[in-house]
Amino acid sequence: MSEKKDKVSDDDITGNGKISDSELKEDLQHSENVSSDQLEEALTEKEQFKRLAQRAQADLINYRRRIEGEQESSRLRNQQRIVLKFASVIDQLDVALKADGASSANSSWFKGVEAIYKNFLNTLASEGFEKFESIGEEFDPRKHEAMVSTVSVDHAPNTVINELLPGYMHNNEVVRAAQVEIAVPPDGDDEKS
Repeated sequence: MSEKKDKVSDDDITGNGKISDSELKEDLQHSENVSSDQLEEALTEKEQFKRLAQRAQADLINYRRRIEGEQESSRLRNQQRIVLKFASVIDQLDVALKADGASSANSSWFKGVEAIYKNFLNTLASEGFEKFESIGEEFDPRKHEAMVSTVSVDHAPNTVINELLPGYMHNNEVVRAAQVEIAVPPDGDDEKS
C-alpha cells in the first residue's frame, strides 16, 4: 500500500481536530496486518482517552470555579476586616457628636465632624455595609451581643433597651454584632407566653 494510505492525512481530520470512528476504522482496515481485534482495541483505547480528556477538562473547570470562589471569599473577608477597623472610628465620631455640649461648643467644628461621620456611613453603604438598629427588637444572638441585662417592667423580657455599640451587616450578613443592653423580668416574674 502507499505511504499515503498508512498515515492519517490532515485532510482526514475534521475541522475540530477529531477523527470519526468510521474514518479511523477505514484507515486501520486499509493498513497492513491489522486484525479486527486490534481494530476494536484501538477504538476502545480511543474512547478511554476521550473520557480521560473529558474528565481532566471537567476537573480543570471545577478547579477554576473553586479558586474563583476562594478568591471572592478572601476578598470579602479582607473587605470586612477593613470595615470593622473603620467601624471603631465611626463609633468614636458618634460618641463625640453625642457628647454633652458638643453641638454648642463650636458649631462649625460640630458640623464638620458630623459631615465626616455621615460621609463614612455613606461610603460604607455604597460598599454594601449598613448599620442596623437594635433598640426595641427582641434579642437575637446572631445579631446582638448582650453586654448588660437590666430588670425592667416597662419592656418585654429579652428586648433590647439600649445599644452600646451599633452592629453592621454586609449583604444581609452580620459582620459585627451590636453590643446591647437587654431587659429581664423582675425576680419571681416568669416569662408568660
